[in-house]
Amino acid sequence: MEFKNIFVVYDPTRSEQPALERAGNIAREIGGELHVYVAIHTEMAKSADRKAEITRLLASQRERLSTAVLPLRGRGVPVSIEVEWDKDWYRAVVAAAKRNRADVVLKSSYRHSSRERYLNRTSDWTLIRNCPCPVLLVKDSRHRDSRRVLAAIDIRAANESYEQLNRHIIDFSQRMLDSRGAEVHFINAFDELDAVPDRNALVKSCGVGSDRVHIEMGEAEEVIVRGARDLDVSLVVVGNSARTGLSAVFKGNTVEKVLDKLDCDVLSMP
Repeated sequence: MEFKNIFVVYDPTRSEQPALERAGNIAREIGGELHVYVAIHTEMAKSADRKAEITRLLASQRERLSTAVLPLRGRGVPVSIEVEWDKDWYRAVVAAAKRNRADVVLKSSYRHSSRERYLNRTSDWTLIRNCPCPVLLVKDSRHRDSRRVLAAIDIRAANESYEQLNRHIIDFSQRMLDSRGAEVHFINAFDELDAVPDRNALVKSCGVGSDRVHIEMGEAEEVIVRGARDLDVSLVVVGNSARTGLSAVFKGNTVEKVLDKLDCDVLSMP
């Protein structure tokens, strides 16, 4: 899994851009290219020349975006920019990521209450459920000395899609271990005593020492959040299984449940 084509969602309503900062750091390390995207929209008075006003606003936003990426270009990071006019910017971002064949999408993520998440469609959830590639939700631009990663898997998963998801997470985590010198931990939750995962099988699958494998009883989201805090990780990798249909609507998925409970970055793997 190569993250060479890095798609960054720019937030025109905020001065700080954690996702852009993180994307620049990643690109300098692995030699990737950035495509920075923003969709804008505003209501207009009926008397306004709509076409001319849209052209002016797009040009103004394009100028601001060019200024924002200038430091990255100055450090030798290849950056392209794209500005679109679209009221439904959540969906516009997903479409643009697909159109640009993104390997990974980075977006700044801010804490929401449970009520806000469940009653309102958020851009984070739209990306998680609809992007065909991994989505990295960046919490802040602070530099972390620790490169400790916690990857959540379930080796007892019975169906093929879950097994494939486990493989994607393990492969990505091992690449982090090999190429970036990260300290990678794996965690597997179980909810019944007769469903305890085989530690030896888990150690073998993950390719790390037994001290880097954590098996805990409890709901997956609670186990992941507790493990992330205890280990003080900088990144949590979570598979995204319930993407569509009634399961997504009523049950949600683990990555959505842990997002607002974690202070670190969260990588959602499809």
